[in-house]
Amino acid sequence: MNAPSRLSRRQGVAAGVVVIALGLSVRFPITSVSPLLADIGAHYNLSHTGLAALSAIPVLLFGLASPLAPWLVSRLGLERTLVVLLAALTAATAFRPLSTPTLFLGTVIIGAAIALVGIVTPQVIRQSFPKRGGFWTGVYTTSFGISAASGAALAVPVYNMLGENIAYALASWTVPLLIAFALVLSLAPRGGAGAGAGVAPTHASALARTEPGADQPRASIFRAKGLWPVTGFFACQALIYFSLTAWLPTIAAARGIDPTQAGLLLAWLSVAGLPASLLAPTIASKASFRTALVVIIASLSATGLIGLALAPIALAPLMIAVLGIAQSAAFGLSIALIVFTAPSAAATASFSAVSQGIGYLIAAVGPLGLGLLADTGITWTAILLMLVAASIGKLVFGVLSTRASRQVAQG
Repeated sequence: MNAPSRLSRRQGVAAGVVVIALGLSVRFPITSVSPLLADIGAHYNLSHTGLAALSAIPVLLFGLASPLAPWLVSRLGLERTLVVLLAALTAATAFRPLSTPTLFLGTVIIGAAIALVGIVTPQVIRQSFPKRGGFWTGVYTTSFGISAASGAALAVPVYNMLGENIAYALASWTVPLLIAFALVLSLAPRGGAGAGAGVAPTHASALARTEPGADQPRASIFRAKGLWPVTGFFACQALIYFSLTAWLPTIAAARGIDPTQAGLLLAWLSVAGLPASLLAPTIASKASFRTALVVIIASLSATGLIGLALAPIALAPLMIAVLGIAQSAAFGLSIALIVFTAPSAAATASFSAVSQGIGYLIAAVGPLGLGLLADTGITWTAILLMLVAASIGKLVFGVLSTRASRQVAQG
């Protein structure tokens, strides 16, 4: 094997480690908080309103911080952007527990950093693995799911292990972030992960010109083919996810499930979908399979919601498993569609920023809207049936997105 081949393989391995490290870092700083909300409220003297605001901050920042991603990449380069974002996420997690003001400030920074990492990572995948984008998108979204499940599952055990000291428990999540930061710091500059650290934005533009559709790199991203269908698909899947994350235990308890078991259903939602988060983007690598995949995902989503609303209560775990598969597959496919539909590698961050930013802002309406509907006396059964409309939206926007992704590949 010649030296260039060995170098290329090392770069691919390094880029893969970076993608996995990023995926494992972007959910447990949030999901490790939810199981401890009561203890956080008691320690920091927060009311229910304060805790609700604390929980809402990350989702809101997912949308508000998104426009910063292309700006950071253009100023710092892709690798330096990743290093800065991981440093900010690590530091914010460390100082978040110090006081009530830092609790909120740290959560703001954490939400913004996680949002920006999520937007930039598709560009890492697009540029590092141009021929294996589906597989590596699946690896990323699977590690994303593992991160979410780990934070939720380990939060209470870690809290108990640390003598029920809430500040120590929250700060302890700095340790895995330090490991991820060290990996990105050491590997990203040599990982072939994009228009690299220390290179001018013009270099990224030169890279973009090597891809189809990148001959006009200054064209407005808002005119990019497929942007709005991809945004609509992302918004619909995220709206369902965050609605279920916020209200699933309440819905399950209202249907007669024991409160403890109702809480476990939320963890089951993530765990059941882990295989789908890997398989869906990998299958989507074949353009001819994408439309069928959208139809299957939308059908499973609607079936799970209708079943949760109307099926016998004994079938609730099965319906949650169906929803978990649908949601994990939908999220993985939404990221894959960003990778496959962006007009060029250099434009991927901008394309991702618009689709995820607007998508998350729309999704943030879900938890609030469902709560307001419940407060008016509408039953959870009726509300779940209303949520089926988002599954129909996934079908319509998904089909349009798959068509656009094929056109981009051909053009």
